Amino acid sequence: MINLDFDLNLEYQHFDLDIQIEIASHFRPLDFQKNEYILAKGEVCTGIYYIETGLCRSFLCSNGKEYTTSFGLDQNIICSPISYLKQMPSAESIQAIEKTFCFYLSYESIQYLLAKHCVFNDYVRRLYEKLFIEAENLLNSIRVDSALQRYEKFMAETPHLLNRIPLGYLASYLGMSQETLSRMRGKI
Repeated sequence: MINLDFDLNLEYQHFDLDIQIEIASHFRPLDFQKNEYILAKGEVCTGIYYIETGLCRSFLCSNGKEYTTSFGLDQNIICSPISYLKQMPSAESIQAIEKTFCFYLSYESIQYLLAKHCVFNDYVRRLYEKLFIEAENLLNSIRVDSALQRYEKFMAETPHLLNRIPLGYLASYLGMSQETLSRMRGKI
């Protein structure tokens, strides 16, 4: 989940109106039903999805087991960062957990807008920074925090998601079994 320290909409509103209009002309609205794939493993992530409403997850599959790597929710973005930045087949999939309405901005459009508008560079750079920081924070938490600490941190930082994310997906994201997460929830 990309927990933005800045508001996408607010930052966007700081652009001159003509730039806002041009950027908006590159967005494509998309609807995804619950459990529908936005990106399947092996496909190239050809853009970034700004989620207006809904909830999605990114996940890896290995030996028949799924490992949730991130969540994307209302007013945030989701993509497969490595696939997107390198324009190569994705090792992960992205799936809607709820009915999701989003705006898609293609890699080509982003490159065009970056070349044309300097102010868009800072905006996109900050998005990329958030992708990196989110991934690093999760890896560090899995490396040093106990299962209970990871769950408590998730509850403190994103309590509004606890009733929206299925338990198995949350357990996988936190790097524990569903049984371990159920036991911890019973003790809290």
